[in-house]
Amino acid sequence: MQRTLLISFLMIFALSFQARGNNKFGIIPYPQQLTPGSGNFVFDNNTAVFCDKSSPEFLKLAQQFTDHFNTVSGWKLSLNGNQNAKKKIVFKNTPTDNKEGYKLTVTSNSIVIEAGAPNGCFYALQTLYQMLPTAIYKKTFTGEKKWTVACVNITDAPRFAYRGMHLDVGRHFFPIEFIKKYIDAMAIHKFNTFHWHLTEDQGWRIEIKKYPRLTSVGSIRQKTVKENMYSEFPHKYDEKPYGGYYTQDQAREIVKYAKERFINVIPEIEMPGHSSAAIAAYPFLSCRRDSTVKVVPDWGVFKDVYCTRDSTFKFMEDVLTEIMDIFPSEYIHIGGDECPKDRWKTCPDCQGLMKKLGLKNEMELQSYFIHRIEKFLNGHGRKIIGWDEILEGGLAPNALVMSWRGIQGGIEASKAGHYVIMTPGAYCYFDHYQGNPETEPLAIGGYLPIDQVYNYEPVPDALTPEQAKYILGSQANVWTEYISSSDKVEYMVLPRMAALSEVLWCNKDVKNWNRFTSALPDEFKRLEANHLNYSRCFYDVQVSVKALADNKLKVKLTCDDPKARILYSLGKGTKPNLLYSDTLVVDRSTTINAAAFSGKKQLGKSISEDVIVSKITGLPYTQDPINTWYRGDTPFALTDGKTGGLHSYDKWIAVGRTQDATFIFDLKQTQTISLVSAGMLSAPAMCAYMSPAVSVWISTDGTTFSKVAETAMQPRKTGGWIIYRPEMKFAPAQARYVKLLLQNCGTCDNREDDNESGFSQLFLDEVGVW
Repeated sequence: MQRTLLISFLMIFALSFQARGNNKFGIIPYPQQLTPGSGNFVFDNNTAVFCDKSSPEFLKLAQQFTDHFNTVSGWKLSLNGNQNAKKKIVFKNTPTDNKEGYKLTVTSNSIVIEAGAPNGCFYALQTLYQMLPTAIYKKTFTGEKKWTVACVNITDAPRFAYRGMHLDVGRHFFPIEFIKKYIDAMAIHKFNTFHWHLTEDQGWRIEIKKYPRLTSVGSIRQKTVKENMYSEFPHKYDEKPYGGYYTQDQAREIVKYAKERFINVIPEIEMPGHSSAAIAAYPFLSCRRDSTVKVVPDWGVFKDVYCTRDSTFKFMEDVLTEIMDIFPSEYIHIGGDECPKDRWKTCPDCQGLMKKLGLKNEMELQSYFIHRIEKFLNGHGRKIIGWDEILEGGLAPNALVMSWRGIQGGIEASKAGHYVIMTPGAYCYFDHYQGNPETEPLAIGGYLPIDQVYNYEPVPDALTPEQAKYILGSQANVWTEYISSSDKVEYMVLPRMAALSEVLWCNKDVKNWNRFTSALPDEFKRLEANHLNYSRCFYDVQVSVKALADNKLKVKLTCDDPKARILYSLGKGTKPNLLYSDTLVVDRSTTINAAAFSGKKQLGKSISEDVIVSKITGLPYTQDPINTWYRGDTPFALTDGKTGGLHSYDKWIAVGRTQDATFIFDLKQTQTISLVSAGMLSAPAMCAYMSPAVSVWISTDGTTFSKVAETAMQPRKTGGWIIYRPEMKFAPAQARYVKLLLQNCGTCDNREDDNESGFSQLFLDEVGVW
């Protein structure tokens, strides 16, 4: 008896481990409950599909499945035909607690799909497709001969009601065929909301029949800034007109296409900021009625915004009336973010309105703007969504908040009883780098690897269970300043979309990183079958270092692929040829080269990262003044051994906007030194200038310092980005403390930058002392 119980326990444990730790089914997002069965359901020519004709929406999905399977397989499965078939696929309309939930039961003789609503049935099909050979995703006959599904019992439903993907088509325009492809990718991963960002400073992308100049003028910019906007000064442009917009019929086509995949389309018409394109088309919308405003060729935040005159509100109401006619969504997104108040402060009409309404400041004027638009939309049975700036000056009563500037906006709104969509940049901005910024395609900045997406928790700890009910879900945002092609959108989104799908679908206790990574090879096959371009950063090696007590660095090399072998080499220009183990320690400055392999096949990109080892490696330092931004990724950013790159913004420390900067390093004991180096970034377009004078001072007591070296440099005021690492040599001297003094460069000549103070800044990375 005891032996039987032990065997039963071991079998249950094995099945549980198989389901949670090793996703042999390759399903993403993973079901809430999955119990593997024994054997397989094997399709044959006598397999029949059945669905009750009293459920027309289920019948439609059953017909779609049958037709598609017959197309790719070349077989002739019948729908409600062969009643004596030994192999059956059955669609059942069965009441469930969650309309998006379903049950999928696979035995050797049947596949049974049960759901209480057609969207649940649709999601069951997405799960079934992922269990079939990837040929199921083809559009034509594939030649696949063996069609099988592993036996399993699945009970599933999403954790969050709102599961969204966003796409900005204002900065760059994407054809209607790609929008459909984007929606298809969403459907595979069980997302249910497409947030379509249709208007921007750089282009108005939706036809409004009452205002034709919005598309004839507002959809076209005459040129576009090249590369990173801050990569070179003066800015360089391609001098080519760029445009595009969607007709109302095309937009309706997308709404219909998405609805067939149980995806709601939420349009965004940005206001009161990010409105240069509309003002270029209709100057009366601006406070200055300025006919010189153009569709903007650069990226950023701009001062020309909608004025708060009645004529502007009449325009907005006309536009939104047409938008509501196109988009049946309950919610209309009205933006509300990044609205400079400069024009309002000097506008007689705006100031007069503030006085009339008794408003204290321009923040309250923006709140009035949002409230007035909300009242109009509420009067037509719609509600508004806005970015978390709509909290400023008082939140509109029925507004839904998208929290993008971290999580605080979501916390405040939830505590006030407002529904929230969480979309913080640190976890949900898919325009950020997903791999090593030095080897990845150009992005706007930031670093968001797939594991960081996967480990995101949308419900902040600061909320009570009652307050947490106001968190409806989350979405990823895809801003396209540096994403100009459909292929690159796919690359930036995939496979991070898969990671977010599990965040939003799976309960917290169901998520499992090891199981998810084991399913990614199957995910990649599906993406390839759907002709979707995806990032292979999953196979790239990441380098991290930890300073040891004896001024050495322990190097850790990791790869998200748990099966990969990592090879490395030391020295610039060398090829990885040594098998990595967790014992790699370096005692000198060098270049670490590494790549992941499967057998002899290299999986991801080769990476090369410089490390600096010196007498201050791993030691703390003091800094005066301390900036509130760009403070480095650790408190040891200048002594952690890793150097900054031209795209690795988080590694740099920004100092010295208005005064000289001082750093003092404590060597812990008096030593002989004769050389100090410091890395500096010269990036004129963002007012980052080299210090014109750098001096080294030493001391044995930390009080009395003497200058031992200095160097003078001529700051570059134009050109691209360059990293300087000047070395300051001097006669060997005894020192415990080393002070580095950097002179401020004064004013910034670049008025294209948003540096309102007019002062330059200094970007500093690794400092070494020898």
